Amino acid sequence: MTNAVMTTQQLKQYALFSLLSVDEAEILAPLFKAVNFAAGTTFINQDEISHNLYLIVSGIAEVRLPLIGPRGTTSVAKFGPGECVGELSLARIARRAASALAEVDCQCFVVETQKLIDVFEKHPKIGYEVYRKLASIITDRLVATNMMLRNSESHQA
Repeated sequence: MTNAVMTTQQLKQYALFSLLSVDEAEILAPLFKAVNFAAGTTFINQDEISHNLYLIVSGIAEVRLPLIGPRGTTSVAKFGPGECVGELSLARIARRAASALAEVDCQCFVVETQKLIDVFEKHPKIGYEVYRKLASIITDRLVATNMMLRNSESHQA
């Protein structure tokens, strides 16, 4: 990654942090570290405890869910630059429900969610704005998943 330090402007380009002021974003941006994942690398493993949030700078991250039976896994979503994966770790520290892998080489910024939570405790307005956007992102993804499931089931009938 050419610029390994996240800037305030970069952070504010992500929907999750778009409501923050420049001063608020300046508090969070230094917490993020640059990471690269080669194509095919699984960087979030289903059933592992969630600890990190990833902001995609370049590439495509594919989210996969395990299926019951012999069919293995299925792709439920693909996310690219400007999007995030692992956002549910902000809602609760728990076992990951899905895996995420780099479909092509990916550059991301990663942060330990506990570091964000610590900042939110010291700066409640920042936490409020981020969680407000988190609720919107989760809602949009739930609706998209529901539509995908509905369309999938209607084609099997």
